[in-house]
Amino acid sequence: MLTPFLLAALALQDTPAAEPAPPPRAPVTIDALPIEQAAAARCAIAFATVSRWQRVGDARGSAYPDIAAGGGREFFVRVMAKLMDEAGLTREDVVALAEAGVEDHDRPDGAERIAALMPACQLMKSAAGL
Repeated sequence: MLTPFLLAALALQDTPAAEPAPPPRAPVTIDALPIEQAAAARCAIAFATVSRWQRVGDARGSAYPDIAAGGGREFFVRVMAKLMDEAGLTREDVVALAEAGVEDHDRPDGAERIAALMPACQLMKSAAGL
């Protein structure tokens, strides 16, 4: 006999409202980053692209010294970690950023854009001690 009353009393108690799920974040783009971070990200992605070209034997990678042995891979890792620390990006954010950049470089004019970036990127890598 008390059971219906207990159930009714429990039903009337205030229950905390469920927190709504946060809205999905818009994908992070290089253009949304501050200029210093954007420049470093562009170079890191250029090094990653050229490194992949070299690894798979794509002729576009032969115009550059060995990126992996020359510190390009380390530069990429450091830049992406720094973006996570300083810009608050998640691992998924930096992966998506890198994938979008590499896909962009695989377009017909990608090799020319990397060629235009590479002198500044080599200087940036050298300034980082790599």
